[in-house]
Amino acid sequence: MSSNDSLTKSKDIRAAILDAALDLFAENGFHSSPMSRIATHAGVGVGSIYRYFKDKDDLIHALYEGVDAPLQEFMEANIDTSLSTKMQFIHFVTKSIGYLCSRPREFRFLEQYYNSPYGIDKVRERIMEADGEPTTLFTRLFVKGQKEGSIRMLPLPVYPAVTFGPGSLLIRYALSGRIIVDDTLIAATAEACWNAIKA
Repeated sequence: MSSNDSLTKSKDIRAAILDAALDLFAENGFHSSPMSRIATHAGVGVGSIYRYFKDKDDLIHALYEGVDAPLQEFMEANIDTSLSTKMQFIHFVTKSIGYLCSRPREFRFLEQYYNSPYGIDKVRERIMEADGEPTTLFTRLFVKGQKEGSIRMLPLPVYPAVTFGPGSLLIRYALSGRIIVDDTLIAATAEACWNAIKA
C-alpha cells in the first residue's frame, strides 16, 4: 500500500469514527455512548479510536470542531456584512435555523455540547475573546450593534441566550414533528429575537 493510500485510509477511518460518534451522541447523548459502541458503529476496533483520539473528551472536541466549522463557514458565506446590523442579525438567525433544521444530527449534537461542561467552556472562551477582537460573525455583530447603539447594552452572554433559546426551541419542535417550520415562521422568529435586543 502506498503512503497516499495509507493516508486516505487513515482519513477514512477517522471520518467513520467521527460519523459514528455523531450518530450515537445525537441519539443517546455523551454518557450513554461508550467508546466500544462508537467503535462497533464505525466498524473499527476500540483500539483504532485511540490511534486518532486520546480519549472520549478529545473525540467530543474534535467532533465539535468538525460540526461547527461548516456552520461558521456557511454563515460567513451567506451574510452580507454591508447590510444594517438588524438585517445581518435577521439573516443570521434565519440562515442558522434553516441550516440546523436540515441537519438534525448536528443540531442535536451542538445542543448537547453547548449544554455540557464542554460547551460552557467554549462559549465562555468565545465571549471572553470579544473583549479583544471577536472572531465569530455573531459576536462581531453584537459588538458592532453595541458600538453603534442599535442593540441594547447587555452582557455579551445574554445575546446568544435571547437568540439561540427561541431558535433552538423552534428547531427542536420542528424535528419532533410538533410544528411545521416554514420560511414565514422562521422570519417571524428572527424578528421576535431582534425585537428582544434592539435598542
